[in-house]
Amino acid sequence: MQHLLKSHQIEKQILKVISNSHASVILNDLAAIMAELFQVDACGILSGDIDSAKNLEFGLWRNGFFTAAEKEHLSTVISEAVCSKSVLSRTHSKSHFSFSADILNGNCFAKTSLNIVTSFQGKANGALILLQPHSYKWTNSEQQLLETVADSMAIAISHIQLQQQAQIKTQHQNLLSRLSREISRNSDLDCLFSLVLSEIGQVLQVDRGKVLTLKYKDPFFSHRTRQQTVKATAKVAYNWSKETQDSTLGKDFSFQLADSSWLRQAFAQAPEALMTSRQANFPDFATESLTDGGAPEKSAALLIVPLMGKNTSPSQPALVLGFLVLESKQDHDWTTEEVEVVNWIAVQMSIAMIHHQTLNQVQSIVEERTAQLKWSLDVQAKLSEKMRQQIQQLRQLNELKDDFLSSMSHELKTPLTSMKMAIKMLRQPLPDDMRDKYLNILEQEWDREFNLIKDLLTLQQVESGELTFAPQELDFIQIADELAASFSKKWHSDRGLTLETHFSEPNLNFYSDLDSLNHILNELLLNAGKYAEPDTAVTLFANSHSTMKGKEIEIAIANDGPGIAEEELPHIFDKFRRGKGVTDRAVPGTGLGLALVKYLVEHLNGSISVTSEPLENPEIFRTVFTVKLPQIKQA
Repeated sequence: MQHLLKSHQIEKQILKVISNSHASVILNDLAAIMAELFQVDACGILSGDIDSAKNLEFGLWRNGFFTAAEKEHLSTVISEAVCSKSVLSRTHSKSHFSFSADILNGNCFAKTSLNIVTSFQGKANGALILLQPHSYKWTNSEQQLLETVADSMAIAISHIQLQQQAQIKTQHQNLLSRLSREISRNSDLDCLFSLVLSEIGQVLQVDRGKVLTLKYKDPFFSHRTRQQTVKATAKVAYNWSKETQDSTLGKDFSFQLADSSWLRQAFAQAPEALMTSRQANFPDFATESLTDGGAPEKSAALLIVPLMGKNTSPSQPALVLGFLVLESKQDHDWTTEEVEVVNWIAVQMSIAMIHHQTLNQVQSIVEERTAQLKWSLDVQAKLSEKMRQQIQQLRQLNELKDDFLSSMSHELKTPLTSMKMAIKMLRQPLPDDMRDKYLNILEQEWDREFNLIKDLLTLQQVESGELTFAPQELDFIQIADELAASFSKKWHSDRGLTLETHFSEPNLNFYSDLDSLNHILNELLLNAGKYAEPDTAVTLFANSHSTMKGKEIEIAIANDGPGIAEEELPHIFDKFRRGKGVTDRAVPGTGLGLALVKYLVEHLNGSISVTSEPLENPEIFRTVFTVKLPQIKQA
């Protein structure tokens, strides 16, 4: 009865420690409680997968001072002993065990022990070790109390492990969020490599990291299989170590891919990651000039993730651009979550490297062309003015190219990133409401990508003259009312916008193409909503009148917002042209919408114009797009 009372008291103390102690000392605090309960000189608590000896943590308390070296030695000895079946002597159904004589003889403060393995839901998750500095005979009451307390301790250890798993998962999610944001912002590969390696090193607790790039001696290597002999040079593009801040050590050091058996294996099994938890002995190539201080210390654990290029053919493997290498000087069991995180980061790094190479090639072509034009200016004086105009045109095209690449990159990457995140979350068990949320995200981002592709295809059809139309009698008021209901609902919940409609007559019927008209109205209303001030009204006017060519309908869509600069008005309908400051304000779009609207209006034999005038507040402009469409009857 006495030990049951003590057990109840200790359960309360365990709950208090779990609630109030910091994660880094919680095992030590629990060890102190156990030592006080059993009146022993020292107590150790082991947490982790006992059967596989993975993710082990050790908490130790002693009644008296002992050195860090003694603590480290004792924790190592006990961890190895508990996880080694050869030194355990099971004495009870409750998994009591005893150490062999040689385990404790080397520790002057631990001569006798009472031990038990803790189990939660049928799986060993830790161990409780009581230590006395002298010979001692444990009573039946003490053994019974230990068995009773072991159940509470198993629950406490399980709770600690769950907390640690949640913290690790949060760290990984925060890491992915930070790197995704920085990768999308940063075009400097050195800065990107530095950020990636330092962030991974801190979160995954590795000692060193490298980014290696490959240069193939055979330019047609991409037509071979990976089983054939590979002649390539590996170059250290970036070198990170937690022990030094000097990232230039070993940078630009090169060696042959064939000189490293680990890299050859990683190349052969790309795009899958290659990993080992112990005895990696990496680097395994000549490292005389890798650092100023001589050859680096060999690593025990190694994770090599290939950086993959574009897959240009279904029958050929994608080209390996290089490797992301993580090293640990101590044994390290790579978890599935860690490998998934590093794989995701490697994919983003590969995309950034491909974009960098593409932009460099485009920039090289532009610079080469500019140099040719400048040379022509020097040797052809009579054409100097013409050449200056061409240079200016090239600069404008370069700016247009940059704006287009930036916009398209954002419009493509952002939905894909959101879709990837939603897919990863859907792979996990989720409540129905959360599952619906991520399914909605997938559907919204898919619609966004689909509409972008649809706009590009429609633009190509219009420009090539392949777009046809089917005139029919349309009820404009019905079409406008349906659009008003859709946009008003979305705008009101998003930015507090409203849509007001005004018609000159109760019936506005005319002949035109329904799909083209819907596309024109949708795009103009979307544009008005993007640039309207919050909590204002977007207005749609429509009236019809007769002209010499017949009946014509005039549609005007107005909004109050930042307006359009006067110098931008002549170019507002240019393809891929976006107004100044739009990118800075993170307004989504590719510059295709208004260009496509103009093409469709002209396709319907109509016209479109735009005005932007300041209101009483000089920072607020009223912008009005006016579309005039004639009757189109089937021939």
